[in-house]
Amino acid sequence: MEGGAAYCFLNRSAGELNLAVHHHPLKARQIPTRVTRQLIAWAPTVAWMTVLFLLSSLSYSDLSSFPFSFPVNDKVIHVALYSVLGAMLQYGRLSSKNGLAHWTVIAVGVLYGASDEWHQSFVPGRDLSVADLSADAVGVLLGYAFAWWLLTTLDLRVLGHRQY
Repeated sequence: MEGGAAYCFLNRSAGELNLAVHHHPLKARQIPTRVTRQLIAWAPTVAWMTVLFLLSSLSYSDLSSFPFSFPVNDKVIHVALYSVLGAMLQYGRLSSKNGLAHWTVIAVGVLYGASDEWHQSFVPGRDLSVADLSADAVGVLLGYAFAWWLLTTLDLRVLGHRQY
């Protein structure tokens, strides 16, 4: 064995998993574990949920000071923002390959919208609104359905796997 560290990894060859050793770290390619695949699959959803949480933490005066303001009804903005969440949920469901039912994933999005509205009730100048929650739910459904249609129509592979 040459001087230096040896890098062990799992090698997929001929349909079997074999332990292999390389002395060069760039040649040691690891197969993602199930946990890693789940983290990769759901990371965009969690990131977007964080963005939504941060936006709902801002007061109306903070939101009006943004350099970009939209001259539309705020329900349209709710639908747009939660459509992205719906699409991210669909992406997570398809790429995680964990067999979650559609209604379960959609319920997570709607429950997140409800928790976001509840969270807003503690922000100065903001309040809990059933109309906003309805717009959030419509957005989740639209984004989820659009992502489903797009992935099945274009026959796109999500993280290298096709599961419809």
